[in-house]
Amino acid sequence: MICIGGENLVDLVEVDTHDGLPRFKAIPGGSPFNCALALGRLGVQPHYLTPISTDAMGDLIEAELKRSGVNIASSRVESPSSLAVVSINNGQPSYQFYRDNTAERQVTMESLEKSLPALPGIFQVGSLALCDGDDADCWADLFVSLANQGTYCTLDPNVRPSFVQDRPRYMARLERMIARASLVKISDEDLGWLYPDADLETKARELLECSDAEVLVLTRGSQGALMMTAEATVTVPAKKIARLADTVGAGDTFMAALIYKLHENRGTLDANALAGIGTFAAKAAAINCMRVGCNPPTPDEIQAWV
Repeated sequence: MICIGGENLVDLVEVDTHDGLPRFKAIPGGSPFNCALALGRLGVQPHYLTPISTDAMGDLIEAELKRSGVNIASSRVESPSSLAVVSINNGQPSYQFYRDNTAERQVTMESLEKSLPALPGIFQVGSLALCDGDDADCWADLFVSLANQGTYCTLDPNVRPSFVQDRPRYMARLERMIARASLVKISDEDLGWLYPDADLETKARELLECSDAEVLVLTRGSQGALMMTAEATVTVPAKKIARLADTVGAGDTFMAALIYKLHENRGTLDANALAGIGTFAAKAAAINCMRVGCNPPTPDEIQAWV
């Protein structure tokens, strides 16, 4: 059983203008939400643990998860949905978030443990949910607790610097989680913000060596990704695409595909296996980039990519 934790929200994406004013489309989103969506499309029926609002935006969030085969393990709560205003420039999204006292932040350790259907085999969390507040500490506590019980815990920090109000506390939280993670995916941009004076590949290797991680993946945008284990480092090139729609959800789709393939390949992580896993994830992310918004592919669509 795979469980996903972390924020859900509605992206208000600028699509065009009318009479000089921008027009927006409401699209359910959030990095962990996107990862749950992508895992659902891959057919593993993940369980999503984060509360969802009872408002109309929450209805959109729940409907999209269910449509993709995700099990809703959380409750609906009366607090409003979190919102993100998204502007797209040359295919790259920029975000402005509104998530004070919203539904997805109404978590306690007790409520999270109550949402768990059983002890999961895999637990994934990351992004805004870890930035700040008591809820961030709850997610970190759950992560470490599950790791201590034998769950394969996976982490994608997906750093949002503007939401990090207490950098030392945030760094301590992340490093505590990295130490107990089984899989860490981190982008070169995030690693550079976390450790601004470090050589990125060297720092990634150091993080791997000081953690329980079986695999650490350093993503580098158009330069592809480095798949690292204690025994091997494999470079996986980014897939070339004919037409970029946008990059919304590409990293989340990549993470979901990693989880999906690593779940299949536990215990057989030689260089060839790492290359295959990374290539599968790169294909999934590339397909998503050819579609508007986060719209992850199915296994058949990924396998059909030559």
